[in-house]
Amino acid sequence: MQFLWYWPFAREEELDWAKATARPGESIVVQVVDRAHAPSAGAHGVVTVVRDLPDVAGDVKGLRWMRSRAVTYSARARARRRAWEGADFDLVHLHYLNRFTDAVARLPSPVVISVHDVVPHRARLGPVEHSVLRRTYGRGDALVVHHEALRSQLVRKFDIDPQRIHVVPHQVFRTSHLRAPAGGPSTVLFFGALRHNKGLEVFIDAAERLRGSEIEFVIAGRGARDLEALAIEAATRNPKIRAEIGFVTLERKQELFTNASLVALPYTAFASQSGVLHDAYGHGRPVVVTDVGALGHSVREDGSGLVAAAGDPDDLAVKIVEALEASTWSTLSGATERIRLERSPERTGERLRSVYDLVLRAGAPS
Repeated sequence: MQFLWYWPFAREEELDWAKATARPGESIVVQVVDRAHAPSAGAHGVVTVVRDLPDVAGDVKGLRWMRSRAVTYSARARARRRAWEGADFDLVHLHYLNRFTDAVARLPSPVVISVHDVVPHRARLGPVEHSVLRRTYGRGDALVVHHEALRSQLVRKFDIDPQRIHVVPHQVFRTSHLRAPAGGPSTVLFFGALRHNKGLEVFIDAAERLRGSEIEFVIAGRGARDLEALAIEAATRNPKIRAEIGFVTLERKQELFTNASLVALPYTAFASQSGVLHDAYGHGRPVVVTDVGALGHSVREDGSGLVAAAGDPDDLAVKIVEALEASTWSTLSGATERIRLERSPERTGERLRSVYDLVLRAGAPS
């Protein structure tokens, strides 16, 4: 069998999941955005990467932003359609939705749709957002989410038949940088895209409350201009904070996680599972998260960290100190070893491939 993965933002290190999903004799074509840090085009074992999706313009605002995104997503939808019409795929998996077009765009059959964000981080479509999402979610032969909490949200918010929704855990990427943190002061890492729902202000306020401790804080990533400026200003004001603003390479990301003792995800609003959480697991690092989206549910189930109240820098500071206590840190870090095995590309790939079996059997002629 041959499958098409529409996976615009796939990274090189994520391709192990695609390789593990294909059974012997099967192959997967992965469509990605043609950008500098995308996987190289061509064969990667049983996976073939095609870099034919246009990138977005990152410097437009307001109404121009909406028009720019609509144009880009329409072009991606056309490229996606050319891909499945140009080959005999047994199934197409849309790992990301084109938010402005997929409610009405022509879709292949059978099609599996991943739902990362049950509701978007930032609403863009006003009062029609809910109806557009509900129509889009109703178009897949199966929906895939990374946690049971997200499955429950889809059922509750959009009245989706729970039998159509399948939970496949987020894969934990392989890393060769798995080792204990270096000696010296403990370091807490805030990593990833700087968005307003991620609680950067709360993180900085918690660092201020711990200024007299031996704990150091690192902010690494890029995103909203005002948040980049906030991180830089905080690092200027507080010598315990370091800000690395800009694109983070894979090599530097591995260094940051390896050098960190703890990863903080103080999100204030979230309707997703987190890749950063699983990056922490991949490096054996405990976490402190808030109880939004699937974060609190996951961490409690996994035993991999502590859960702070969202938007509360005092509670975040308390949980950071508690998580860094030697015996607690050891217990939490130990849990990540189990998770790395349970959510390896091989195991999550097998789970995903079983979803394909269900869809293909349902569509087979009787």
